[in-house]
Amino acid sequence: MIVNLSEDGVMERLEAAGGLPAGPEILQRLKESEEPFFVVAGGSGLEWGVANEVKGSPNRARLKLFVPDGTDQMAVVVGYKPSQIAWSRDRYAYGVWEIPVRDGEARVDPEVLEAWLAFQVSGFHPERRPANLLRQIAYDIPY
Repeated sequence: MIVNLSEDGVMERLEAAGGLPAGPEILQRLKESEEPFFVVAGGSGLEWGVANEVKGSPNRARLKLFVPDGTDQMAVVVGYKPSQIAWSRDRYAYGVWEIPVRDGEARVDPEVLEAWLAFQVSGFHPERRPANLLRQIAYDIPY
């Protein structure tokens, strides 16, 4: 479920994300989940977190879907944690999932999506790391 639909800017972000490759599939899965996901308003792409706790603290694991500048052949989901320092824009990236796009359509493997969501819900626990997680990337991750 998405728990913050009534917050300012969230519905606008969902509408924009529906036009991204893989956006509709990911949004549908988040809406159907029993986990309490929240969508981050503003920024670019589709960014979401989980309103659960990991080891007694709020889960900081975020996933963000975007299309890298200069390509229409892939969409990317990046896993990261935002800085704990309020004024900092630093992010610690855990890795990415590159989703192939052909003729404007993304090829989302439901099992891979489940693996990434489980990784996020766990707070990026190393034992839940998806098999397809890439650590080296050749593009910028937008805010």
